[in-house]
Amino acid sequence: MTAIGILGILIAFVMVILLTYKGMNLAYVVLLACFVVLVTNGMPILETFQDPILTGVASQIPALLPLYLFGGLLGKLYLDSGASQKLSNTLLDWFCKGKDAAQRCVVGFFIVVGIGALFGFVGIDPYATLFIMIGIGTGVCFSADIPRRYLPVMLILGTTLGSAIPGSSSAVNVICMNFLEGTNALSGWIPGIIYCVLLIGLSFFYIRRQLHCDTKQGVGFEYGPLRPPGEIAEGKYPPFALTLIPLFVIPITANTICRGYTWAAMAIGCAVAVVCFGKFIPKKEGSTRFMTVVDSLNDGVTLAGVPAVILLNFGLGYAIQAAPSFVVIQDFFLNMQGPSLMVLAIAGIVLLGLSASMSGMIIVLGMAAPVFVPQLGLDSDAVYRVILSTNTVLDTLPFNAAVVTLFMITGIKYKEGYPLVFRTTVIYTCIGTFVVAGLLTLFPMLA
Repeated sequence: MTAIGILGILIAFVMVILLTYKGMNLAYVVLLACFVVLVTNGMPILETFQDPILTGVASQIPALLPLYLFGGLLGKLYLDSGASQKLSNTLLDWFCKGKDAAQRCVVGFFIVVGIGALFGFVGIDPYATLFIMIGIGTGVCFSADIPRRYLPVMLILGTTLGSAIPGSSSAVNVICMNFLEGTNALSGWIPGIIYCVLLIGLSFFYIRRQLHCDTKQGVGFEYGPLRPPGEIAEGKYPPFALTLIPLFVIPITANTICRGYTWAAMAIGCAVAVVCFGKFIPKKEGSTRFMTVVDSLNDGVTLAGVPAVILLNFGLGYAIQAAPSFVVIQDFFLNMQGPSLMVLAIAGIVLLGLSASMSGMIIVLGMAAPVFVPQLGLDSDAVYRVILSTNTVLDTLPFNAAVVTLFMITGIKYKEGYPLVFRTTVIYTCIGTFVVAGLLTLFPMLA
């Protein structure tokens, strides 16, 4: 039965990969994969679905559901008021002044990456960030004449950085804190900073070279299937200083008065954004100012519903943890030769990649919390930073739901745009992860 159970787990992973690549929604594909795991491991179907699968998913709701809600609200307020456009346009004007075409492309690229990272850092969900940043990225690509094939990589790289920056309020940080008692978003912050600097540096040199080649060949921006973003008159944008206020309020409150309650910091940020941006949202004909803001908030709730449903993705992780054959998988990694943090990094990268979702993180955390920390004596802060880094490696494979969605929306062919994504958010993040694990192994005090 153990061999069949392990085969069932592998089949479940393959199902997730193939079916999501074919365009099926990850939420119900994961439930089908859970069913395969339960059947092949001889586990009671209804009872196990109830507990631990749905019970485990429910345990994540208190921390994540309000985070998704307020992330969707904040994202919509930035978009509808023109605050996101003001932010990008101002930075483009500042940093591209006097630059030639090639330099303007590079600067514009990293402005979009920076804004996306900032949104991810303050806790706006990657799905919400995706929809906000498509409009911003398209506008910057047009202004800086950046070829459209760079749009997916600049958005994905931004969200990758947003969750990796120490102090981030992103959902993956909250999940790690839920499992690893005593950790917080600043755990292992020095290796975390080194990871981010390494990722930005390697990406900069690679992207600059690629952009210079395209510029020399006369390749420029074209909208393709994208529509030009809706314009708000320049004089009606929020002042640049106002666009920064919520982005400062959220991380400050999340790490001070709201420590341990990230959703509360997001709620405060949303309230501040309503005050800062409410009067700048263009009024609809026949609508009051109050109802204009309400309509924007309502749309934000709808936007938040997408990642909220994806909470079901965690189900596969809980199903595999409960499977009797999982002990064999766990023992395989525990018996792997080498430094424990390096082994943990390999386990995190492999399991996250196979599961095609954050279920892989749940599985690894399910090993780390009861085994690696208490039995192997690893520092929970070091484990936190390593697992968080592994989450950035294989979460951008071609079948990932967000990646598939982004390439569909932008109309970019995989052979044109995905090599850029793979180089920056798979190869470079993998290098960064092993650097983090190596540093924490050699210098435990950095945790």
